[in-house]
Amino acid sequence: MVRVFLISFLVLLSSCAQLDKVSKYFDPPEREDRTFVARWIKNLDPVYNAGNLPIGTSSPLIYEDILFMGNLRGEMVAYSLSNGRPIWSIDEKQPINAPAAIFNDLIVYGTKEGRLFARNYYDGKLVYAIDLNTPIESAPVFHAGRMFIHLRDHRIVSLDAATGKVFWSYKRSVPYPTTLQRVSKVLPYENKIIVGFADGNVSALSMEEGVILWEQRISSGVKFVDVDIQPIYFSNYIVAGAAAGELKFINPDNGVIVRSIPLTIQAKPIKIKNVLVVGTVFGEIALVDNTGKILKRRKLLENGIGSLALWKNGIVATTMSKEVLFVDPKELEIKSRYDLGHEQSAVFGDISVKNGFMTFYSSRNRLYVFK
Repeated sequence: MVRVFLISFLVLLSSCAQLDKVSKYFDPPEREDRTFVARWIKNLDPVYNAGNLPIGTSSPLIYEDILFMGNLRGEMVAYSLSNGRPIWSIDEKQPINAPAAIFNDLIVYGTKEGRLFARNYYDGKLVYAIDLNTPIESAPVFHAGRMFIHLRDHRIVSLDAATGKVFWSYKRSVPYPTTLQRVSKVLPYENKIIVGFADGNVSALSMEEGVILWEQRISSGVKFVDVDIQPIYFSNYIVAGAAAGELKFINPDNGVIVRSIPLTIQAKPIKIKNVLVVGTVFGEIALVDNTGKILKRRKLLENGIGSLALWKNGIVATTMSKEVLFVDPKELEIKSRYDLGHEQSAVFGDISVKNGFMTFYSSRNRLYVFK
């Protein structure tokens, strides 16, 4: 009996030591009883025929005290973040299903018909608009005065952010007939951009001319090999993953895979100090250190994790079901849940957090804002 007690005590000490190792990275999360307090909600569903649900995959953008959201009705709306009152609204007459981005005093966004708009973010006045002739389904990324957009036809386009002038365009040949209906945002790194493609490769292109510098295949299979999650820079590595492969740590200078971590992701990981928080297609959340070691891993639900964000000293995780979770970052336990109400609700876009507010857009075209 004494022997069993000693073994149990040693296991407990070991567990506590591991928890202490994780705990040093995080502050205690806020109380769970009032985690999800909705400040305002908007129903942005377009008109549609019964049984043919329009699916929202976009994300809201918070800038200063304004929330910008495009919708499938074709409207771009600037809302007061605090109360949801529209500040300005423009009907572009083309469905908008991609997030917007800010460059100086411009808000830039694209439509499903391939038109790119740049407007003054404060009053909505048009500065320029150009046609890129294919659906725009990802947010533009800005670096050193340039704008980079990954288009639905597997093109990367580089433009002058202030004027919309096209500098170069790179077209990827993707042989797979079946791909996921998402594209990866590019990641600027030194004099190159890193991007995932629908053929399972992560590639580096020269920022100046759009020439391939290196490429590395990280996903294999016969379908759904897309690398559609934006790569991130973490601890001197490019971290990238796909729904048909393991998470990879890649040398950003030559594309060599340094480490493979047995986690399969469909959400962009987030960085908290020296830890990477990873959500998997199997409903897990894992903590990974800067050497690629999994510090902690816990399965929370059967459906995949859609997006992650740090809020109220905890982790918000949207899912491929109607649940949104608030998770203790130390023990990876669910502290609170929010039900989106509709059985076919999910969140395919990113969570935005700023000034104490947290917001996301559901597949049923509902815009949620929490405080």
